[in-house]
Amino acid sequence: MSNIIKRRLLFMLAFCCLVFLVLVMDKNAWGGEVQTETKYNLVDLIVAAEEHNPLLRAAQEQANQARALELQSASQLAPKLDSSLSYLHEYGGGLRETKFRDTYKAALTLTHTLYSGDGLEASLRAATLNRQAVEADLLRTRQMVRNDVRKSYYDLQRARAQLRVAQESYDLALEHLKQAESLYKQGIVALNEVLRTKVDVSTAELNLIQAQNGTRVALSALEKAVGITLSFPQVPEITPEEEACPPLPQIDPYAMALQYRPELVSLDDSRKAAEELAKAAAGQARPNVYLQGEVFYYEDEFFPNEDDWNVSIIASWRLYDRGEVKNKIEENRAMARELLAMIDDLRNQIRLEVSTAWQNMESALQRVRVADDQVRTAEEDYRMALKRYVEQVGTNIDVLDSRTALTDANTSFVNAIYDAYSAYSDLIYAIGVMEEDFTTGDLGNGNENSKEGTE
Repeated sequence: MSNIIKRRLLFMLAFCCLVFLVLVMDKNAWGGEVQTETKYNLVDLIVAAEEHNPLLRAAQEQANQARALELQSASQLAPKLDSSLSYLHEYGGGLRETKFRDTYKAALTLTHTLYSGDGLEASLRAATLNRQAVEADLLRTRQMVRNDVRKSYYDLQRARAQLRVAQESYDLALEHLKQAESLYKQGIVALNEVLRTKVDVSTAELNLIQAQNGTRVALSALEKAVGITLSFPQVPEITPEEEACPPLPQIDPYAMALQYRPELVSLDDSRKAAEELAKAAAGQARPNVYLQGEVFYYEDEFFPNEDDWNVSIIASWRLYDRGEVKNKIEENRAMARELLAMIDDLRNQIRLEVSTAWQNMESALQRVRVADDQVRTAEEDYRMALKRYVEQVGTNIDVLDSRTALTDANTSFVNAIYDAYSAYSDLIYAIGVMEEDFTTGDLGNGNENSKEGTE
């Protein structure tokens, strides 16, 4: 009887321990909240990229540097107040009565530039223009990151669609192999048809393996574009039929690009900044006038109490510098002319980019319509070829050829769909606007840095 009681006690103890472990290790088993992975659609991925992409963070820091340089230039126009504490020991005789052999001095000095020949003012204007140019570059970097995310996202969806096509082709090849083996066992077809079908199955399997690797590579590219680690469940899969293919917008894309491209704004601001730097260099050849005031306390003790003060107006004018100022002016003017030539070249580059994206999208949309009809025709052709083969009024080669044609048609349809999306993304990037402004048609604020001076 005692053994039975011991076994019961051990059973109860083991049961309590098991319940405790379940409660501690897995609260979800008792109705706790189930943790799920975060889902990212395209908009979420773009938001995540703007937060985590290192290129965008680096561009933001460059903008912060430009703002700091602008504030430094502005501070040159403001008065400066300095404090000083000094000790002076004089050797030898002939000391004046107002001096001590050991002198302690505490002073406050105010210095302010009254006239700089427009040098400081021009430097401030140049710094402001440089800051605006860097901010335009920041906007372009943001657009580039968004374009990379969009294209990487659609490349992942393309790879997934191609994987589905490869899987369907593999399944159809297996189905055909079963039919060929069945007909061979019945003595209806020869062995070579079974072997030929097995070769086709192996080819379909190789294509499937290649498509699986393509999805992993596409996910890695998307991770790089976003700047975070992702998994396949976190990026919902879509089919080409689930999203309507974007239509060609009714706009003049080149005219819009000339208005909104941030690079044009950046180069134009840089050109104006070079001209202002030339003016700042010219200011060094003009008179400079400073106001300086000082109040100080001095005595032969460490804590002086005898006070004095003075006010000075200082004018300086450089009479000879062996052409230093002249060459600085020419250097900055040459830089302005260089940037003006770069603006002309950029306009030609923009025309090429916009034209290429527009034509690629137009071609892809036409291919979508043709490929859609081709898929329907290939599906019907394969169904009829397979039925004729089963009834032995068609050949095995007809089935293999029709399945190859069906796979090619499905692949062409997938590529046409996502080529259209990729070209649409490139068109947005080539024009230089944000996607939300482009799709809604609200382009008035698409680029806050756009200026008429770039046209």
